Amino acid sequence: MAGGDSPRQKMINMMYIVLIAMLALNVDTKVLKKFILINQSFESTNADKVIDNSKKVDAIRSAVDDSGNRAQDIAVLSLSESVREKSADIIKHMSDIKSTIIEETGGSDGKGGIKGYKNIDFVYSYMKSDGQGNGEGSNLQKLLNDFSDFVQDSVFEGDENSGVTDLAKNADQIPLYQEDPPTDPSFTSLNFGFGTSAGAGLATISQLQADVINLEIKALDKLAASVGAADLKFDVVTLTTLPEQKVVAAGAKYKTQLFLSAASSAIVPTMTADGDTLEVSNGRGSYEFIAKGGQYDKDGLSEQNYIGTISVTLPGGRDTTFIDTVTYYVARPVIQIQSASVQALYFNCGNEIQVNVPALGSEYSPSFSTNGGDVIKGSKAGQITIIPKSQKVDLRVSNAGNFIGSQSFGVRQIPAPEIKPSVKGKAIDLKNGIPANTSSISLDAIADASFAEFLPKDARFQVREAEVILARAGRGVATRRIKNKNINLNQLPGRRSGDNIVIEIKKVARANFRGEIEEFKSFAPRVITIPLK
Repeated sequence: MAGGDSPRQKMINMMYIVLIAMLALNVDTKVLKKFILINQSFESTNADKVIDNSKKVDAIRSAVDDSGNRAQDIAVLSLSESVREKSADIIKHMSDIKSTIIEETGGSDGKGGIKGYKNIDFVYSYMKSDGQGNGEGSNLQKLLNDFSDFVQDSVFEGDENSGVTDLAKNADQIPLYQEDPPTDPSFTSLNFGFGTSAGAGLATISQLQADVINLEIKALDKLAASVGAADLKFDVVTLTTLPEQKVVAAGAKYKTQLFLSAASSAIVPTMTADGDTLEVSNGRGSYEFIAKGGQYDKDGLSEQNYIGTISVTLPGGRDTTFIDTVTYYVARPVIQIQSASVQALYFNCGNEIQVNVPALGSEYSPSFSTNGGDVIKGSKAGQITIIPKSQKVDLRVSNAGNFIGSQSFGVRQIPAPEIKPSVKGKAIDLKNGIPANTSSISLDAIADASFAEFLPKDARFQVREAEVILARAGRGVATRRIKNKNINLNQLPGRRSGDNIVIEIKKVARANFRGEIEEFKSFAPRVITIPLK
């Protein structure tokens, strides 16, 4: 990342700060070893950036050649080479300091670490300043700040808004220490104070090397922008199509425009749409959003627009922004309902519905709400179960949080089941009756055929209570009350030909699609008379 820390380096910096704090708490040697790992991470990242910076200077040199070796461009190249040379000298000087620390604390351990990682004396004694302010730490501070001054004066021409500051600050230059300043605010004490371990010293110097390299990146990017390396040259040319629509029905016309698009690989334009900054790749910004309608015309279209901008730096350093208002049309989505009974739903039943909005295609991810009932979402997009609780249900359909439309349904009452007596599964002929010695009767609650076809899981009825009377000459001889659909006629002794079995149905129950049992008050007939013969 030009002129700044990469995410990886930011992470390394944070780990470094945490470990410094832990070191101050006199933690164990595991933390001291962590400094070695932090130093290695810094060194790896720094090495990659140094290579990149060398390539930046090469790119500037090539740009100057391409631009005809103009005098002002040659001066920029010379300055970039000077920045690269000064940075390299400082990096080498600090690497020499690190080598001295390693050698004087026992050398390398041959495993990527150092033998003296526990040493907390050498770094302080080697870097500290004498009574005159002289010492390796003071020399390093001057070297670093001379470089930042050079960049600020020669590259940024003293611009106070450049963001370039001293690389090696004393504590009183750092806001973090304003409320609680250290006793010795010097750069040397702050970074290489008493008790600094060898590993911490190495990591600190590597972190300062990273600061030098990042400032070099900032300087080289600024210099590159002033020569042909940043000229607006259209070197990427592609064929582009602009169809009126990408999806057409068979038999319809497909219309499009073909033209050449040109872009420059030397710049990365800044693009926005309605104020949102876009991600730019190969000169193209990608913009996507959830289309919102409203105020549809007679054709079901809603006119919408957004403002797009593209900002580029033209040759000579002039910033230019191109602005356009882009108009598009949002079509009113059409809701399609698929159900066994589209016109009406059945009260307090699990009515399975499939709701589709074809215009949304693969973007279809609906949510539902209802007035007048409950809704259960199914396993597939658009698959729902509606349980009506009133005479009308309004289903509201939304997609990705945006309201699409609504659909109203009338609600039907569940048809009354028919109670039919049977003997051994065979329906009784109520006109002719049954033999007087018949031992048992079953009462079957038969659902309406159409209802059972549409909603078989909700069409399960059963007789739960009935009163059975043995009648003779119009008078009751014996009475029994049953709690299920089965009648044991042997509990009515003395039956004979010419008697009647009179059954009054008291309760019928229904099992719904959830398996819940509810009393069902609508059924017929309520009284059944069976002659005995």
